[in-house]
Amino acid sequence: MEKIINDLYYKQEIAMKYLSGILFFCFFLLSSACSHKNDSPLEEVLGLAGSNRHELERVIAHYKADPADSLKLKAAGFLILNMPGKYSEYYEAPWEDVATVNLRWSSSSDKSKVLDAYKMGNPVRRDDVNHITAEYLVSSIDLAFQVWNDKPWGKHISFDTFCEEILPYRIEAEPLENWREKVLASFADINQSLKEDSTITAVEACRKVNDLLPRFRLDKDFSNMSFTQLMATTKGMCDSQAALAAFVMRGLGIPVTIDFTPQWKTLPTGHSWNSVCDSAGQHISFMGTETNPYKPHQGNTLQKAKAYRKTYKRHRVVETDEMHTPPLFQDNLYDISSEHDNITNITVPVKHRSDPPAHITI
Repeated sequence: MEKIINDLYYKQEIAMKYLSGILFFCFFLLSSACSHKNDSPLEEVLGLAGSNRHELERVIAHYKADPADSLKLKAAGFLILNMPGKYSEYYEAPWEDVATVNLRWSSSSDKSKVLDAYKMGNPVRRDDVNHITAEYLVSSIDLAFQVWNDKPWGKHISFDTFCEEILPYRIEAEPLENWREKVLASFADINQSLKEDSTITAVEACRKVNDLLPRFRLDKDFSNMSFTQLMATTKGMCDSQAALAAFVMRGLGIPVTIDFTPQWKTLPTGHSWNSVCDSAGQHISFMGTETNPYKPHQGNTLQKAKAYRKTYKRHRVVETDEMHTPPLFQDNLYDISSEHDNITNITVPVKHRSDPPAHITI
């Protein structure tokens, strides 16, 4: 009886996914039937794309062509509408030079001499909206859907979670590459075993994959690295560890986030870690390449003031003009302090005019 109920639940979930996709497909057709309204959010992004506009329109047209791709059309819309502000920043130099500079960077007191000797030049910034290609986006979307659908836990992962924790084609500001193809090739054996285990959960899969990731040696001041560069270097701070874990987990269909605190209670630094989404929609923290879900690590043991989750969707913790917004809050973030029980509360006395003192707990 339980199996029948689960099967019915699964079929209902699939039906709801595709009904949602069909409704979005119809909306997308109506909203773009007149060559996109000039004041629509989509038209705004296409306008920012300039000469690269046709690449984004090709992605939309590709998924509009077949009603069966309605959910992929919705996913493409999510990526394109939230693309402004995403970019790559990297050195246009041979990878062996970049890798050598990275490996010796923290031990070199004269940084400019190192950059000059290797003819690194200045970092190049390329905004995705102006440079990304239709082929790249379509390939990334198709592979993201493939791993979402071929994993046993996929039926428990909502479309919204998929969009934030599996679908994004980049992690930070690294140079773009076909990292999904590389992950599936590099982790082919574990990927096959995950597909064949009908009872495995996303959390259990996360543990198995995390055990296979290379251990990192701590170092600092690295440039933004792609999946390939992270696998080759295996040196960096917690940001690099979390990024590599996110690449591999998402590449295998495991919904994973990057979380962080900007400040410990008693230390002058912050920290980054990962979280994996379970079948109930709850996030379990872990330290990519180092500590598995449910195990203690700095992110869930040391006291901190706040905890945030990085998002692909454009979302601000503080809504104000950029000039008056601290750099931290210019990123796309969600406040996830409520998910942690090791948050430090402080009480600040506030006096307003002649009113008696009040207290605000932060």
